[in-house]
Amino acid sequence: MIQATALFTHALNMLFHAPATTLRVILPAVFWVMGAAAVAGVLAGDALGAMDQVIDRAAPPPTDQLLILIACGLAGILGYALMAVLWHRHVLLDRDATGTEVRPGARLFWSYVWRAIVLGFVQFLAAIPIGIAMLLVGGLTGSSPAALLLIGLVAGVAFLWLALRLSLVLPAAAMGHVMAVSESWRATEPLSRTLWALAVLLAVVNTLLGVIAGMLLPADPGLRLMLDSVLYLIEGLVFVSMLTTLYGHLIEGRELG
Repeated sequence: MIQATALFTHALNMLFHAPATTLRVILPAVFWVMGAAAVAGVLAGDALGAMDQVIDRAAPPPTDQLLILIACGLAGILGYALMAVLWHRHVLLDRDATGTEVRPGARLFWSYVWRAIVLGFVQFLAAIPIGIAMLLVGGLTGSSPAALLLIGLVAGVAFLWLALRLSLVLPAAAMGHVMAVSESWRATEPLSRTLWALAVLLAVVNTLLGVIAGMLLPADPGLRLMLDSVLYLIEGLVFVSMLTTLYGHLIEGRELG
């Protein structure tokens, strides 16, 4: 647990010891993500509202709004990818590189996106046994709210642990290196137990952000999407910083001090 706390503290310290620098580095991605959310809220508000009311069998939204919503969703995902690449490069280039060096070229960026797609598919396949196990446990324990909550927390921690084990391919891709998913698995083997504790810490952060979202959730679908986007940016940035820390420590041999 001590090593997990050290890794977690190091990742957060990189983000928050100089907030202005952090914001400057990821600002292009923030504009991209929040711009996509704003466009979706303004031009596809009915579609967002219909998604919220799908259980109530609301009338389907106009097709053009659905297309706008899909386009904005894809733009938002690419914005998150840009944020990850910028932060990986900012830290792993020792934070003294110029803005031009930190910003990725088009080829590197799309290579990163492709690696993320491949990784997502591998994680999906690897997570199937976890999902099946959770369903079996749920069937044995019943459907009480407490049991479902506990199963959800355990599944969330397991998924995070799996992501930490497999995702070193992403900071590698951000630096222009090719790393196989199996290499990430082997590289994280020395910290496999530590990563369970780290996954719990990340799950706590995600849960707290979820509680905040529930408390601050505005009624307007567009504003709700904007708020969710901000919280997802924070959640994603914490995870990305954790991957950067692990890559620097395990692959480049950097100290955590």
